[in-house]
Order: sequence, then structure tokens, then C-alpha cells
Amino acid sequence: MFWRGLLKGKQSNITFFIFGILLFTSSVGFVGFGQLLRAPVQKNNSFVTHKRLPIFFEHYGKIKKLQNSNVSETADIKGYFESQSSKLNPLPEYSRLVAPIFIWRLPKDLKGIAKVNHRKKIFITLLLPLLIRHNIAITQKRSSVKILIEKPISSLSIDEYNWLVKTALHYKIFDESISKPIITKEILKELLNRIDIIPVSLALAQSSLETGWGTSRFSIDGNALFGQWTWKTNKGIRPKQRAPGTKHSVLRFSQLAESIEDYTHNLNSSSHYRSFRSKRSALRKADYPIDIWAQNLVKELKKYSSNSEHYILTIKSIIRENQLTDFDNYSLSP
Repeated sequence: MFWRGLLKGKQSNITFFIFGILLFTSSVGFVGFGQLLRAPVQKNNSFVTHKRLPIFFEHYGKIKKLQNSNVSETADIKGYFESQSSKLNPLPEYSRLVAPIFIWRLPKDLKGIAKVNHRKKIFITLLLPLLIRHNIAITQKRSSVKILIEKPISSLSIDEYNWLVKTALHYKIFDESISKPIITKEILKELLNRIDIIPVSLALAQSSLETGWGTSRFSIDGNALFGQWTWKTNKGIRPKQRAPGTKHSVLRFSQLAESIEDYTHNLNSSSHYRSFRSKRSALRKADYPIDIWAQNLVKELKKYSSNSEHYILTIKSIIRENQLTDFDNYSLSP
């Protein structure tokens, strides 16, 4: 009713006003109305490029927009990574450092790269900083818990105690029926068991399988790297082929980092992965190097797929054939 009243007798003015907004938004890159200003598809050699939202990324705490050459998003972002990587210290002891570039989404034309090994390399390059950063955040939280564990519970401040309760609730340690959770030494021990890293090699292998090395519709349109499901229709992307009687969708995320956060939280909190966490704790206590964790932990992912045995064998094969454990010891450049 509001718009009908405005349009009466003022149609030409409104048309001019809307046209002006469209011109402005297209020129500065602001996208509204559900990305209605999507440009036509353009063929570019062997793949199709969509001119959509620009690729945003974080670099040294600043949000930047990729300067798109209109040739290939993949080539543009790859070029930026290479330009920044060339500035890193070339000495051998720094060879396992990666530039702290954190992209928000995958390039739309990644699936157009015909050479599979080339596409794999780009996929790993783009995800590696995100996975390392997330493990750093988990490690920092774990360190905070370890400090508080050393204190007698009675000596904890109100803020410290409440933070532990909130964190334990986040990791689903308390039963939902408990109205007033109480922190005990057993709770703190379990909390430390759940707040731990996921090997980069394992995350790379699972995301590569779920997305076809970054080519799936769910990863391109929904930043879904690990195939998480949802039953809320407004939160996901409906599979084109879905088993009769099923109503799930693949969970959509606004950024790749959110997909990684959801994936790690699932492994660190769900009752399906108790054995995964127990095995990880045993590996840590035995002081096993991080680059052998994945091949041991993958055996505990039976609940991740309905065809568990095939899934586990496939993940093992991906890790081995692509030498993904090499990336378990990589770090972010300061």
C-alpha cells in the first residue's frame, strides 16, 4: 500500500530515482535486492565466468576487494596470492609459511580449470590460510582453559566461572535438561578433550571430497565446504537429486570461514564423534607428531557418511595421494 500511494502521479520520478540507484550500485559494487544486478554469463575459453559479487578477503586485518580483470576470478586471486607469497622470507626455514590471506568465497570459475592437479593446487592454496587460522583460534581457547584448570574451582572469579559454563554449553557437555550447570574437574577435563584442533590434512581431504576440489554448486553458491545438512529450507541449498522422503538441504554460509567453524564444532561437540575425540586425546598425550594424526583419526569418522567404510578409504586415499600431511606443519606468516 505504501508503494502504491507513492506511485500514483509520481511514476516518472520514481522510475528515475530507481534508475539512479541502479547506476550507483553498479558503479560502486554495492549489491542489494538479492544480487539482482548479476551480469550476463560470458564465455571465456573453456569455462563460463559470472560477473557477480566481487571477491572480498582479509589481509593483515584489513578487508579488501579483489581487483577483477574480467578475465578470470581464479587467475586474479591466484595472482594476488602469488604476489604476496613472493614477499615471504625465501630461506628454507621459512618455506612452510603461508601469507595470511583469508578469502570469503571461492572463485566462480574454479570448476573451469581443466587440469585437475592445477585446480587442486589452487583449492589448497585458498583454503590453507583459513584452516590454519581456525586452528590457531582453537589453540588459543584451549590454552585459556588449561590456565583455568590449574586453579581450584573455588578460586575462580565470577567471570572465569561463567566463561567456562558458557564454553561448556557451547561444546554440548551439559545435558540440555540441566537448568543450572555446575563446573567440576570432570567437566573441565572433558572441555579440554573437546577444544582441540582438526588436522589441516584431514579438513582438506574432507572438503575436497565434498566439493569436488571446489567445483560443487554448494561450495560455489553457498560456501559449503563439508556438506553439512539442514532441515530449515531458508538456511540451505536443496540438492537436485534427493532420496525420496528426505527433506534436507545443504547448509549455506555467508563466508567460507563459517563453514570451517561449523565443521570443526561438529567434530568437537557431537556425540557421533566421541571416539574421534578420544583418539585425538590419546595421540596428543602420547606426543605423536601432528602429521600422523589424520590417518589415525579418519578411522573414527564412521558417522560422517552413510557408506562409512568407502568414505574412510576414500579420505585416506586423498590424503596419501595428494601428500596433504605436508600441510599439517604449515604456519601463517607474521
